[in-house]
Order: sequence, then structure tokens, then C-alpha cells
Amino acid sequence: MRISFDIYRRLGVIFMSREYGMASGQIQSRLSAGKGARSGPGAAAFAPIVGRDGELGLLRQQLADPSVRLLTMTGPAGVGKTRLALALMEDLAGGSQFLDLAGHERAETVFEALSAPGETGRLIILDQAEHFTEALAAGLPRLLAERPRIRVLLVSREPLHLYGERVLRVPPLARVASVELFRQRAVAVRPGFSLASADGAEADDLCELLDDLPLAIEFAAARLKLFRPRELLNRLRDGQDVLYGGPTLSHHSSMREAIGWSYERLTGPEQAVFRRLAVHEDAFSPMAGTGIAPEIVETLVDKNLLVPVASPGDEPRFRMLNAVRSFSRDLHSPEPAEEPRTAPHTQPLTPREQEVAMLVAQGMTNRQIARRLGIAEWTAVNHVRNVMRKLNCTSRVNVAGWVIREQPVATALD
Repeated sequence: MRISFDIYRRLGVIFMSREYGMASGQIQSRLSAGKGARSGPGAAAFAPIVGRDGELGLLRQQLADPSVRLLTMTGPAGVGKTRLALALMEDLAGGSQFLDLAGHERAETVFEALSAPGETGRLIILDQAEHFTEALAAGLPRLLAERPRIRVLLVSREPLHLYGERVLRVPPLARVASVELFRQRAVAVRPGFSLASADGAEADDLCELLDDLPLAIEFAAARLKLFRPRELLNRLRDGQDVLYGGPTLSHHSSMREAIGWSYERLTGPEQAVFRRLAVHEDAFSPMAGTGIAPEIVETLVDKNLLVPVASPGDEPRFRMLNAVRSFSRDLHSPEPAEEPRTAPHTQPLTPREQEVAMLVAQGMTNRQIARRLGIAEWTAVNHVRNVMRKLNCTSRVNVAGWVIREQPVATALD
């Protein structure tokens, strides 16, 4: 069985706290500094950045302004925010602290790590900050007031909407850069690959279909182990789920999983509007005689599920990235009427997973489950994923059916 780096890290936190009496925040901070498997600073040496000189220049310009204490770098899933933050750390050559918040289960450990004495002018980079938006919105103003010499760079899918917060939106790569990234990743899995060959002729079309998103390009290149570029392009056009696998800096194992994380954070009405707007293949005006509340559109834009586009008139126009629309199409697929009573590969759930299954059956989102159980959303996502895998379920509706049939007992919910 393959065990992720995060599992080893959490086991290390338990051991170090018991053996040495260290605060969990201190341990998380030290382990984040040494993490290089996916999104730690050490990973940058294995993934040269491509086509981001302009964005790096904007980051340096913003952080050179002494009035900027809180800068949020945001953008859609897979646009390369973490890699930009790591490149910035390389430029700074010290004087910064990197914390991967996806490795923290509770907000308290985040602020324990941040409370350590800092250097003059120190920059704190908080990666995957979307896992703790509410806690950070409540706690960062006080932290910045107590430590006037530090600055914070949030790497997040959505801003905090705090007074004084600067927001820098990261766009997809320029086409030339995205094709070069595809070439670099393709050579890693198929050494003979060349843009000048017949296989390389589809690189531009692939990158266009993938909206020039670095993570999607890396997943696509990893599939060249099995498919020729033309076949891969045809499968993507047919809507097949092929964007997964291969080594990346992302915590997500597929584009669908990465987008689904953002979708789960939406409320029921927001999810309904998202599904409704996903039928548009081109740019559209969601508020033009549709009755859709502007507040919901603003939320979808904040969470980078809608992308603003230039409009010739006064009415704002938006579009959905192809990967996002593909994810939405799957949401419209009919669900199986009922999961078989005895699934062939059902595995027993742990007590915590039974709690999660019961909350799923109540219609709670991952965000609501995290609040109810006092855990991070990333942890809730993993619990839900494990529940569905163990029960051989394909949807949350199937999980609810299992709860109705089996009536599990979870004492924590009593």
C-alpha cells in the first residue's frame, strides 16, 4: 500500500509531540520547511518554472511597496499559484517562511506556527490558504497588528476580503509557454518526444483545450505513457476523464478532484447556478435577464469558477474554463437509482468515517462537515473520499442510501 508524505508527516507530529513535548504548530512549521515531495520549497529544484516572468515581476513590485502587508495571490485550480510562490522564495534567498496549510488539521496549529518570533521584514507565505479562509480572516488582522514588521502572502483560490488586502490574480500561461511546459513534461515520460515530430503537431491544440493551465498540461503529458498526443486530444474532446496521474506539485491527484474541491465549498443555490451556467461554451452575461443574483455570480468569480472576459458593452461577461465545464457535465449525469445492498468490495468504516457518512446523508457539504467535526476542510474531503471508496459508492446520494439501509451508530453525533 502506498502511503502519502502527509500521512508520514502527521505520524511524525504525534511522535514528536509525545516524545519531546513540542507544540503541534512548531512541529508543523519545521516539517513544512523540509517537505519536498509535493509543495514544499525543496520541490522547486525539480520543477523549473516556465513563462512566469511577468507574474514574478508583479509579485516583487507589490511586495516592494511598504504599505502592502497582506497580498493574496489567487487564481483557478491548477493555474500554478504554488509554483509561483516557490519561485518567489528562490528570488528572496532567505527571510521568508513557507507554510503548507493543507497539512494542518486545525486552525489553531496554523497560528501556533505563525506566532514564532520573526525576522525584520520577514515574509510569511501561506500556501493552500483556502482551507482556512474564515480562521485567517479572523486572525490575520490581529497578527499583523501585533507584528508590524512582517508581511503575509496568501496563496489561495479566493481572497479574504479584508480591509487593506491586495489581490493578484494569476492568469493561465501564454500559449508559447504552455506548449513549452508540455514539451518539457512530455520528454520526461517519452524521451523521444519532439514538437517538430508528428506527435508534437497536436501540442498547440492540446494546450488550447486545456486553457493553458499548467496542472492540466502536466496531467495530460503524464498520459503520454499510454496515449499518442492525437488520441489524447480526441479523448479530451470526447469529455473523457484523462487528466490525472503523474508527479505534480498539487495536493490533488486529478483536475476533476481539484475543481470538485471548490464546488463542494459552494452553497446549494450557488451550486445550482454553477450547473445552470455550465451549459455556455462561449462567453456569456449571466445577469442579463436571467434572474441570477449578482452576489452568486460574484462568489463564483471569487472562487475562480467563472473567469471575467473583455466585454464590448456595459454588461459584464464571463466564461467557464473547459475543465470546469467538463466537471459540471459529469454533475448532470444521471445517478444510479440505488447502490446494491451488498457491494462486492465494501470495506468497514472507522467510527469517524461513520460520522462523516451520516453527515453526508444529512446533505452537508465538506465545508459544513469540517465545521461540525472541528477539522480542516482538506481532512473532511479525505474522509468523504475514503467513505465513498470503502462503500464502493459513486456519489453522495449512494452514501445516503447506505446510511438509510445500514443505520450506523456514531456516538459523536448523539
